[in-house]
Amino acid sequence: MTTATVFNAIVGQQHATRLLKTFIRNGTLPHALLFTGDDGIGKKTTATAFAMACNCLKLNSAIHRQRPHLDAIDACDDCGPCKKIAGNQHPDVIRVAPLSSVIRIAQVRTLLQTLTLKPNEANRRVVILSDAQAMNPEAGNALLKVLEEPPDRTLLVLTARQTSDLLPTIVSRCQHIRFSPLCEADIKQLLTAAGGVEPESVEAVAALCGGSFTRAQKLIDSRWLNRRDWIIQAMGSQTAHNGVPDIRAWLAWSEILAKKKDRIEESLEIITMWLRDMLVFKTDPKRVLNRDRLEALSTAAKHVSQTQLLQQIDAVDRASTALRSNTNARLTLDAMALKMAGACPG
Repeated sequence: MTTATVFNAIVGQQHATRLLKTFIRNGTLPHALLFTGDDGIGKKTTATAFAMACNCLKLNSAIHRQRPHLDAIDACDDCGPCKKIAGNQHPDVIRVAPLSSVIRIAQVRTLLQTLTLKPNEANRRVVILSDAQAMNPEAGNALLKVLEEPPDRTLLVLTARQTSDLLPTIVSRCQHIRFSPLCEADIKQLLTAAGGVEPESVEAVAALCGGSFTRAQKLIDSRWLNRRDWIIQAMGSQTAHNGVPDIRAWLAWSEILAKKKDRIEESLEIITMWLRDMLVFKTDPKRVLNRDRLEALSTAAKHVSQTQLLQQIDAVDRASTALRSNTNARLTLDAMALKMAGACPG
């Protein structure tokens, strides 16, 4: 999330970092940790910071000499182990991540074989298994072996979106730490620090990204903002002047969506976000996400009822589910458009 990977450089996860610092200072490190939360909020960065702090020469020396204040529990980012871990070059900090969106049993077997050997040089060998929800059942069951009988001087850190995505037996063997979505102020801070972003875009994206910095970086792209504005404009012009839905306009719109196959998922997310804002605007305007388009939102919300909006949201959700099952994109989007048109006034 930032260029530095020490605890004190991590934004918005004070609860998680404070708990990890306490484990390190008190020498009560769990053999397995599970970090859960949305993508793009700092789980992987914190895992690296944890590996650095566990192996930092200066920090370990300070802990042996005295009991430092919790604020002082952090990697120096300067000693040999810190530099190697930050540069992803330490032989005893092992990273496992999905290959083609899946963590397979072969990857876990290779890990288990490596863990039968003693650490090369680390005070604490750390395994960072990212996106653990991507493990297939065989891989998950194989990992249980190392969680039940952890090797000496080895810590495992798993990251996942939520505990329900994992085998209950895996969750029960880990110390669970929940990561929170970043607040808008934190997102603004990170985007501003990254540079090259217009203040107006920072404001808009901080509201739209759902607390994920990774998502904010994606949304800050002018192509995303332009596509959002096109979708908003197109959805606002799908009804004829007499109030009757223009079926041909809706189908022409779905045809355009289908042509950009690599952006269909993104487009459906934008549509859902806009419909959700129209629904929320009717009862609590302060909670809308597209705050930079309030005028268009106000106009759009006047012409559709709450029931109709819920029907349209359901149509988009059904289309998203169908597309994940590899159904024909054009036919699926046409069906969605017809359902959304049927939910319009008239």
